[in-house]
Amino acid sequence: MREGKILGSCIHQRPPETSMNAPDVDQAAGETIREYGGSSQFGESDKLVAALDFIAETATTIRQFEEQASLALMRAQEIADVVREDLDRAELRAKCAETNLRLTEDQVEQMSAAIEHAHQEIEALRSQLNSKTIKLAASEQRADDAEATIERIMDVIRAQLPAKLDVPSE
Repeated sequence: MREGKILGSCIHQRPPETSMNAPDVDQAAGETIREYGGSSQFGESDKLVAALDFIAETATTIRQFEEQASLALMRAQEIADVVREDLDRAELRAKCAETNLRLTEDQVEQMSAAIEHAHQEIEALRSQLNSKTIKLAASEQRADDAEATIERIMDVIRAQLPAKLDVPSE
């Protein structure tokens, strides 16, 4: 009886199993102890049989744990394979994105250079336009001056023309 209590208390000191389907060693040990160790009417051979039964049950339980662990390991391996495939796909997408980013950066650089060249051409055209505008203004001023001079000449001619018209012809 004392051995059963000690064995039972050692079993109960272990942390509880995390798997919902795991065999319950505590329950099996408790049942074995109650079946064989709970009465003083059993002799040493009965205790030996009880201990052997408990060892057999424990071995069965361990095999069940091993089977469940093997299944869990296979599931974990399958999950790891899926995760690895996802990671490989993600790495491939990342490499594609990096390549596209580099191409886009090159295109942006080329466009920036083209924009800068266009700005330079626009500035050159503005400079030419300003120069032409100044020349046009000067030409218009000269034309206005020439027109004013012609107008004055015409006024002088008109002023003298009637006087010459009054002169008798010879």
